[in-house]
Amino acid sequence: MQTNTLNISVWKLIIAKLKTPSVFVFLIFFLFTILAYKYWIVWFQLGPFTDDVDQYYSYLVGEFIHHDLSFKFDNYYWLVPTETGQSVPKVTMGMAYMYFPFFFIANNIAYTHEFSGLGYSAPYMWFIHFGSIFYVILGLWYSRKVLLMFFSEWVTAATLLLVLFGTNLFYYTYKQSEMAHGYLFCLIAIFIFHVLRWYVAKKVKHLYYFSFFLGLIALIRPTEIFVVIFPLLIYVTDFNELKLRFREIFDLKWKLLIAVIVFLIPILPQLLFWKTYTGHFFFFSYGTQEGFFFLDPKIYSVLFGWRKGWLIYSPIMIFAVIGLIIMCFKYKKIGIAILVYFLINLYFISSWWDWGYGGAFGMRALVQTYAFLIFPFAFFINWLVSIFKRTYSKVIITVIFSLTSCFLCYLNVYQTYQIKNSLLHWDSMTKEAYWYTFLTTDVDRLYLETLFKNPNYEEMRKGNRDE
Repeated sequence: MQTNTLNISVWKLIIAKLKTPSVFVFLIFFLFTILAYKYWIVWFQLGPFTDDVDQYYSYLVGEFIHHDLSFKFDNYYWLVPTETGQSVPKVTMGMAYMYFPFFFIANNIAYTHEFSGLGYSAPYMWFIHFGSIFYVILGLWYSRKVLLMFFSEWVTAATLLLVLFGTNLFYYTYKQSEMAHGYLFCLIAIFIFHVLRWYVAKKVKHLYYFSFFLGLIALIRPTEIFVVIFPLLIYVTDFNELKLRFREIFDLKWKLLIAVIVFLIPILPQLLFWKTYTGHFFFFSYGTQEGFFFLDPKIYSVLFGWRKGWLIYSPIMIFAVIGLIIMCFKYKKIGIAILVYFLINLYFISSWWDWGYGGAFGMRALVQTYAFLIFPFAFFINWLVSIFKRTYSKVIITVIFSLTSCFLCYLNVYQTYQIKNSLLHWDSMTKEAYWYTFLTTDVDRLYLETLFKNPNYEEMRKGNRDE
């Protein structure tokens, strides 16, 4: 009798959970994931293992397929010569860590069933791809956990739905999911969750958790180290509180030392690898031809440029921008921390020699920041509904917001389809090309080619970086 009662209770719990809006949103994500490969993937001989992805992946192929991290087995990778005469990958091994669980499964299947092309055959393609989607969904799940600390289920559900389907996170989940951006979105969402849990529960395990994820984030993309601003400034609204925050940090003493060690755990293998093959623990693998122009940040182009502008190709994020501004007045304890992080990160992104970041849909360098911007997005939705006191006013504004958001989600998914079919160019879009292809596939491709403007990468490396 007790067993039956327990089973009934479990089923009631499951049913109750499924009735919550944000969980229902995740069912939509999973359903779309099952169907997505048919519409969004265009794979050729190497599947997803091209360009940046193949470089990230090279560490796994070198270590587990060829057993050679000197990379003498293949010259296809972007290898950088060093003083020792050895060559090393241009990228770090952080993404290889993230691929590894799914690579491990694929590798066992490939060996068991004797697939040819070890490292690049079908099992590797599919497991790495669906593993990439898994990480984004995991990031959204942690974003849900964070949002529910502050907002209702309905606001949380709406925010998750709109950020995935209304921004280029969609593109970097289903089309080029193996790139670093979806992975970083996931890691930053987990990082934020443990930061908040640390300040609420004061359990030291959360300090160690977010220190570890901070190290992994910094390894994958060193400039993302600026996420550390969040735990430094959260709940800080003036200079006195900032001084108190630093005093609290130094009062941690040996716990802080352990946190630093935990931060270094994911980074240490990279340092040892560099020491072995370059003779130095630290090695700037991008060389002298790529760097930052800090006195000439292309902030306007990053935000509004027709080639890659963030708010041109993900216009729904204007709600997050408005929400962030409002938060800085109405909820400073979190708003200021996110604003400072976002502005510093935007400055560094805009200062990179190629502010458009090569082949991309929209401003791909900002995709991972959605783990932070999902906060002000939810705040905007919550604020928009709460400022209207009368029922009919709430209904009208909700309908207008919903219709606008649905259109922007449709636009984003449509443009993802367009870039997959080469109607939007990966690096040469112009205002004329944008409006010629706006919500249509009925175009003269020869004429469309005349509207594209190829960037001059050689001049950009010299500092001539105008759109």
